[in-house]
Amino acid sequence: MADKPQTDEPIAALTPQPIGKPIEYERMLWHARFSPDGQWLVAVGQDAKIVRWTVADPTEENGTGLTQGESLTGHNGWICGLAFHPKLSHLYTVDSWGQLACYPYSQPETSEPLWNHQSAHEGWIRTIAIHPTGTRVATGGNDGVVRIWSTVDGAPVSHWAHGSKVMSLAFTPDGKSLVSGDLFGIIRQWDLDTGKSIRELSAVPLYQKHYNQECGGVRRLVFSPQGDRLAATGQKEPKGGFATGTPCVIVFDWATGDVLREMVVGDQNDGFAYDAMFHSSGNVVACSSAFPRKGPFWLWHPESEQALLIDKKLSNGLSLSLHPDGRRLALLTSNAPNGNGRGLKDGEYPGGRSRIVLMQLST
Repeated sequence: MADKPQTDEPIAALTPQPIGKPIEYERMLWHARFSPDGQWLVAVGQDAKIVRWTVADPTEENGTGLTQGESLTGHNGWICGLAFHPKLSHLYTVDSWGQLACYPYSQPETSEPLWNHQSAHEGWIRTIAIHPTGTRVATGGNDGVVRIWSTVDGAPVSHWAHGSKVMSLAFTPDGKSLVSGDLFGIIRQWDLDTGKSIRELSAVPLYQKHYNQECGGVRRLVFSPQGDRLAATGQKEPKGGFATGTPCVIVFDWATGDVLREMVVGDQNDGFAYDAMFHSSGNVVACSSAFPRKGPFWLWHPESEQALLIDKKLSNGLSLSLHPDGRRLALLTSNAPNGNGRGLKDGEYPGGRSRIVLMQLST
């Protein structure tokens, strides 16, 4: 690990405060993101639907300002990722059956995809990322291949063999490179002009072979807005089939590739850090999930030795999205029962549910 980052500047505090009542949804969702214009919140998950809410200012009658609209359909399996075009009202989604699709999302009524590929990958697509200019979209999954597509018509542009399950992707903010993270904690940097892998970063603390099980992986990659830091999320010392391990975010200095900070939060039953983001205050905001009511929400500035906030009540977090106004944050949480402990209810097993907590951030 590199020398600890030092600064003479005071570290800005960041305070999250819930707004209104949480939004409940009857099925498990994986991701919820604000659109670039801030007018929509879109979520995807197990029911193969693209769920949409319009976003307005909170009022006394509507404490969150969110109003659910009609969902978009056309996927067959779990929708595992989404990415917005930065300028057009186009949304790109991927699913566990290998489909990549592009939808118009800002009209009230439902719509067919503008284009789609039913078999963009051989099997499960786990991740998607869009180039900062919006010209290309990248996908990766269990087939170990990174594929690049034109956002205009879905035409294939290029494909590169990562070599193992691709679990996370991110373009650098300058648009020159793509990074891919895999099950084994390897992060590869790809030059977009040559298609060559030009560097590897190690996030191997996020992987462990436990008996005959391959555990962990780089669950999410996210750059700071300046592009000088990269965060990789996952689980420290993962083991077993029940996600036993401690949530962890590894922050790299992008120029040197050195680790600036390992942010390990909670205990070995708190599961994976599933998502993280860099706030303009410099803090890393992260969420984690495992067993019911496990996996905290936290804030940690890379210059600080310890987390500034660990909130265990905001547990089971799966995704984070900052509104373009920089003041509202959507935290998607799982409200699923433990698979081993749930009992029959009216002759059926109760399924997992989701909850979106909207929060106001103040510094």
